[in-house]
Amino acid sequence: MVLRSRGTIAVAIAFVVPLVVLLSSIRTSVGFWDTGDLQTVAWIAGIPYPTGYPGYVLAGWLWTHVLPIGEVAARLNALSAVAIAAGAAVVAVLALELDVDPLFATLSGWSFAFARVVWERGTYADVHPLGFALVLGALALGLRWSRGGRPRTLVAAILWAALALAVDDTVVLVLPGALLVGLGRGWPLRATALAILGGVVMVGAVYAYLPLRSAYVVRHGLDPTLALGVPPGRPYWDDHDPRTPDGFRALVTGDEWSPQFTVARILSPHEFANAYDRYGQELLEAEPMGLFAAAAIGVCFVLADFPLIGVGLIVATVVPALFGASYQAEADPERYVLGLYALSALGLAVVADRTARAFGRDVPELARFVVAGLLGLGLVHDVLASGSIWAARADHKGAELSAQVVASTHDDALVVASWNLAAPLAYRDYVQHRFGARVLLCALPEEHLHEYRRWMHDRQVVIVALSDPDLPGLRTRLLGTSGDELIYEVLP
Repeated sequence: MVLRSRGTIAVAIAFVVPLVVLLSSIRTSVGFWDTGDLQTVAWIAGIPYPTGYPGYVLAGWLWTHVLPIGEVAARLNALSAVAIAAGAAVVAVLALELDVDPLFATLSGWSFAFARVVWERGTYADVHPLGFALVLGALALGLRWSRGGRPRTLVAAILWAALALAVDDTVVLVLPGALLVGLGRGWPLRATALAILGGVVMVGAVYAYLPLRSAYVVRHGLDPTLALGVPPGRPYWDDHDPRTPDGFRALVTGDEWSPQFTVARILSPHEFANAYDRYGQELLEAEPMGLFAAAAIGVCFVLADFPLIGVGLIVATVVPALFGASYQAEADPERYVLGLYALSALGLAVVADRTARAFGRDVPELARFVVAGLLGLGLVHDVLASGSIWAARADHKGAELSAQVVASTHDDALVVASWNLAAPLAYRDYVQHRFGARVLLCALPEEHLHEYRRWMHDRQVVIVALSDPDLPGLRTRLLGTSGDELIYEVLP
């Protein structure tokens, strides 16, 4: 009972401390790219970029509407902080399941959460931290099943994995490893079948949101661009128009960027080298003073004591990293390496526990204190390397751009901006309702070239870009700038 109580306290501390730190370091304003997309879509219950992420949208909608504290963008950023802190708690649970001392289990959770790559992804809106925390929880339940053999734990692991898939379907890359972890004993047929059936129903019900919401948006004309005569399927409200079979398939699979090509070559030697080039140096720097080598030794201990579990943990963390390094459409591959940092933190906990036991037979508390101090030095390194994370809190470029667009254009202007620049404008329009009567069209400058003359009869047409757009037959006039972004009026 005492050991169980110590374990509960260790997990609680592994969660609370990172939560407080991450919440104090989240970014406070709207972002660009997919961050700004999610900050907008979650509030309006829209449909984001591929792969749709319906579970995240529903969770984000509930989170931002139930938690009326601060700016909506900051609220959704805070959800990532909670997810990373929860991931830290699960790392501590994994360590405890491998019989690690609760003190080292807590420190392993902190080692995960405060690694710069992980910490940074807990400060802004992103699907992957939440999906990773959920699938890591499923993996921990699978480990508990393998070691304890209680059928309800296996059922919980399967349902938790389904929930993770509903939030972020890229966690499918983790599931082969999680399956290996859970194969430590035979699965009861009836309980397994019912759990899998329940999981399939859960995922299907959540993904049904995409076509149902799309049909509602189109039927009720919620997307203002529909009034321009633009076909359905624009970002924020109705990305890819998933009410149609082709639109649903394109949104959920993201096949316009050929992920199947990446999966097909994921285990080639070239991709391992590519992954090392992308992540290796940063991963080594995250564990200074030989701690990475110590973490590798800890993973070897796990492999020696629990071969199937060790292999499963490695597969669950390496496969997503290989995919992220190889995926040609991925602008932020580091979001796929959260598992590597979790495995490194777990390895540190195991080797710390073994070291303290080996050298502390006569003075166990002193050995625990010394080993914990060494791990603490690694945490100090992480904190000292976090300057850029705190500095990013003051980044308001997205809000500044949207304010400049409003200041430079007519109240009823049509504003055209590509997806990477349009997100803060959409946020100002659909979330803050401070865009006036302007209509935002998320598109490339040349995408609707032949419609500009017709639209200019009724309103000012403006393009937000990073350079003067090439529009044959039309002229442009610079209206204003905001950082690197330029605001042009389209003229006959």
